[in-house]
Amino acid sequence: MKMIFVSAVVVAVFSACPALAEPPNNTPHALACMKKFGFTYAQWRAFAVPAEKANPYRACRDAGEGQQNAGQGKSGACQRRAGFTQQQYDAGLTTPAQRRSWERCMGV
Repeated sequence: MKMIFVSAVVVAVFSACPALAEPPNNTPHALACMKKFGFTYAQWRAFAVPAEKANPYRACRDAGEGQQNAGQGKSGACQRRAGFTQQQYDAGLTTPAQRRSWERCMGV
């Protein structure tokens, strides 16, 4: 009986972990926010970003649009203006000119 209870708790904890995960941090908008607060994606992944930078970064990241550039937010508008979608960016199908155009629009 005790083993069943422990198993149920373990399953519940592991099931909840994806729900507690943060939004993606590798979108163009999130990367622009990182640049704004002075750290890189590699530093973020290495947990080397102090709280005084991480907290405003999260607010910046979360203020932008979600995964699709059809939503609101400056990043999505700049992606549309530069002529690419989030899926194209994720697949590495954007050109250097499109990325420069997006960065100018974002003020990066």
